[in-house]
Amino acid sequence: MEEAGKLTLKRVELSLTKFNEVAIPHHLDLLRQHKANIIKYGESGDTRRLRAEQTHARRVAGQLRALLSEMDALRAQVRQEDRQRFDTMTQRTRDLTLRAIVDYLESSPVTIRRLEAAGAEAGAGAEAGSARSTDSVGVVSHAGAQLQLHHDEQEAALREREAVLRGWGELQAEVRALHDAWRHVHEAARLQRDQVQAAAGAADTAALEVAAAREHLSVAQRMSVGLASAGCAALGAAVGGPVGLLAGAKAGAAAALLGAALGLFGARAAARLPRAPPPLPAPAPDTHHHKHE
Repeated sequence: MEEAGKLTLKRVELSLTKFNEVAIPHHLDLLRQHKANIIKYGESGDTRRLRAEQTHARRVAGQLRALLSEMDALRAQVRQEDRQRFDTMTQRTRDLTLRAIVDYLESSPVTIRRLEAAGAEAGAGAEAGSARSTDSVGVVSHAGAQLQLHHDEQEAALREREAVLRGWGELQAEVRALHDAWRHVHEAARLQRDQVQAAAGAADTAALEVAAAREHLSVAQRMSVGLASAGCAALGAAVGGPVGLLAGAKAGAAAALLGAALGLFGARAAARLPRAPPPLPAPAPDTHHHKHE
């Protein structure tokens, strides 16, 4: 029976191919490129480009999340009997997406540690300049300017670290939202697979029960043939001796087989016969006529 408003897998196969082979692989590749650039600019200390790459990666993760939602909506339009095949066709895409998600979530922001180390070095240099400022008034004045410069550099480094850390937090929040979308799609596929496996198990159990019933029926028929043969053989032996014994056994076997065949034929014929209509009720006696008489 066709589901109302549902589409066959053939109808959505072109759209599904675009998801699997074009759209989602392209966005996964962009995520890998942005992560490589994040690592590169973090190692070089270029925080401006680093923050730009974080923004680009966050935008791509949001687009990938939207693609997963669209793919889930497409799956909902497919007929129930075609959804397992739909899930099989999207399995590799879902696996690659999960791998990219885990790669981002497990990434440690190494650039932040590098910036913290640079800020610590700047702070140590400022303390050293302050310690050397006790020789003369001119040296003290020069050291004070250096201390102010180091303080400004340290403040700038702190702001950069905060911006980079905020960028990482926003990026990982978007990746977690992407993971939630992936999990929704994956759970739907897992539930479909479990239902199919449960139905297959029930069919296997029913097939085993039918086979066992046929075996029991076969054993019962063989026992019936044996008993009929034995009874006829005993009767033949009592009447005609050894020759009667053999003839009675053959007659009993033939009678049992014929009876089984007739019983089966009769049951099938009876099932095909139309049922007789119920008898009409007898008319009530005319009590009014008897009273006039």
